[in-house]
Amino acid sequence: MSMSNLKKADKIRVMLAQINFIVGDLQGNKKKIFEIAETARINKIDLLVFPEMALTGYPIQDLLFDHDFFESEKKILMEIAKSYPDITIIVGGFDIESDPTHHPQYRNVAFLLSGSKISNIISKRLIPTYDVFDEKRYFWQGNDYSTYDIKGMKFGIAICEDLWEKDYQINVAEQLLKNGSDVIISINGSPYTIGKQKEREDLIKEKASKYKIPFVYVNLIGGQDELVFDGRSFVIDKDGDLTHRAQFCKESVIIFDISNKTREIVYVEPSTLKNIPQDLRDNLENPISPLLNVNEEIIQALSMNLRDYFYKTGTGIFKRIVIGLSGGIDSAFTTYIAVKAIGNKNVTAILMPSRFSSKGSVEDSIEFCKNLDIEYIIVPIKESHSLLETQLDQSFNRDSSEQDSDLANQNLQSRIRGIILMYYSNKFNALLVSTGNKSEIATGYCTLYGDTNGGKNVPGDLYKTQLYQVVEWINKNENKEIIPKNIIKKPPSAELKENQIDEDNLPPYKDLDEILSLRIDEGLSPRHIIKKGKNSELVNHIERLYTRSEFKRAQMVQTIKINKKAFGMGRKIPVLKKPTY
Repeated sequence: MSMSNLKKADKIRVMLAQINFIVGDLQGNKKKIFEIAETARINKIDLLVFPEMALTGYPIQDLLFDHDFFESEKKILMEIAKSYPDITIIVGGFDIESDPTHHPQYRNVAFLLSGSKISNIISKRLIPTYDVFDEKRYFWQGNDYSTYDIKGMKFGIAICEDLWEKDYQINVAEQLLKNGSDVIISINGSPYTIGKQKEREDLIKEKASKYKIPFVYVNLIGGQDELVFDGRSFVIDKDGDLTHRAQFCKESVIIFDISNKTREIVYVEPSTLKNIPQDLRDNLENPISPLLNVNEEIIQALSMNLRDYFYKTGTGIFKRIVIGLSGGIDSAFTTYIAVKAIGNKNVTAILMPSRFSSKGSVEDSIEFCKNLDIEYIIVPIKESHSLLETQLDQSFNRDSSEQDSDLANQNLQSRIRGIILMYYSNKFNALLVSTGNKSEIATGYCTLYGDTNGGKNVPGDLYKTQLYQVVEWINKNENKEIIPKNIIKKPPSAELKENQIDEDNLPPYKDLDEILSLRIDEGLSPRHIIKKGKNSELVNHIERLYTRSEFKRAQMVQTIKINKKAFGMGRKIPVLKKPTY
C-alpha cells in the first residue's frame, strides 16, 4: 500500500520528536507539532514521528466523548497535512470506528499524513486493561497489519501495547513482518516505573535480533496526573544493537538515516543540521543518552510530574508551592523536590511546632530552609491546640478510654496544621503539597484532613526505606549537606505526644517495607508471604493495618506513580470488604 508518490531514494531521513504535550490542549499541541515540523522541513526530513496520542495528549479518558474535541482534531490534522505535503508525518490521536455495531466506538490510532492529506489511519490492535490502563472502556481494537511505503521502503506501524504480546493471542510484530515490513515504528505512551527502560529495550532488542529489521520506539514525556511519561525514545538496529536513546524526562529529537538498500541505521552529523533548538540538540551530539542512577531517576521523575502539575493546570491558578515542614525526612524530601520542580523563590515552608516538637526539629528545619534558600514561616500551634483541647473536652463530655482521648488529641494537632496550610494555600494561591510516604499510607499512619491535606503528594509511592536511600544520595551527589544529617539520622516521629517515635505504632521500617512490597507490588497474599519465611504474627499485624485503612486511601490526594503498583488509578480495591480466605 503506497502512501507517497516520492521516488525511491538511497536513504530515508527520520526525525523522532519526544515532546511534552498537554491533555486536551489541541491548539497548544498543534503549535508544538508545527514548530517541530518546520524544523523537519528545513532539514529535509522524509519521515517525522510523534508519540501515541500526541495531538490530544494521553490518556484523555472521558474527554474522548466530547464531539467538539473530535471535530477539532480532524481540522488540525488537515492543517498539518496541507502545510507539510512533502513530509510523511506519523502522529497519534483518536478516530471513530466506522462499524456501528462495534462498541466502544473509538479507536486509538496513528494518523499518517502525506501529500496534503490523511493518507492512512492505523488502529492499535492490542488494547490494555490492567493497572493504570483502561483502554477497553474507550477503544475498539484494530486488525489491519498493512505496511506503508515511504520512498521505496516498507514501514510497519505499531502503537505501544502492540509489541507487548505476551498475554495476547496476536503477535503484531510477526504480522507486520509477514506483510513485508523493512522497519517497524512504534509510537508509545508508556509510563515510567523503576526499571522500565531495561524492560523496553530488552523486548525490542529481542525482536530486532529475531526478525533482522530495525525497530524505532518513540515515547511521550511529561507528567499527567499520577503518571510520569519518561521519554527515552530509542532505535535498535537490525542486529539488535542500540544506536540511539533520547534523554530521560526531557524534550528531545533524534535524527538518523535508514539505508534503503541495507536497512542500516546511519548516524547524521549534527553540524549538517539547521535550526534545531538548543534545548532539543542533546541527543544529536550524544546519540545514546546514558541511563541514570535510580535515585536520580526518581528525583527527576517526581520533579517533572510536580512541575507539570503546577504549570499545566493553567496560568494563574497556582502562584507558588507551600509545604508543612516538620523536621522529618518526608517533608524535607518533598521540599527538595518542590525546589527542583519550580525553583527556590517559588516555595514556602511553614513550620508549626507544638508543645511536643523537639527543639532539634525546629532548628533542623530552619537550617534546611537556609540550605535551599527558601522562604519559611513559623506558626506555633501550642496555644490553639490547648484552647481546642479544652473547648472540645468540655463540649463532648462523654466516656472514652484514655487511649481514644489521646489519639483524638494527637490527630487534633495534625488537623490544626492542615487548617493553617489550607489557609495559606487559599490566601496566596499556593499549591499545598502533602508529604506522606507509601509505608504510612499503606498502614494508615496518617491523619485524614490533617497531614493528608493538599493538591498533590510527592513521596506517596516511595517506601520509607526508599526515601532514606534517595536522601542519602542527594547529599552525596550535591557534594554538600543539603538535608541536615540530624533529619536523616534521628528516629522517625510524628511528634504528636511526648517522646513519641514511629516504632511505637509500626514495626521497624525495614521489616515493614519488605512485607508491604510483597503485599502491594507483588500482589502476594499474607499466606504466601508467610510461606516465604516472614514471621506470621508480624505479617498478620501488618495486614490488619493495611486492610482497615482502605477508607483513608480512598480519600487521599493524588500521588505520583514510580513503583510497580501505586495507590491511585491503577489500584481498584473496594473500601467495604471483609476478606475471609
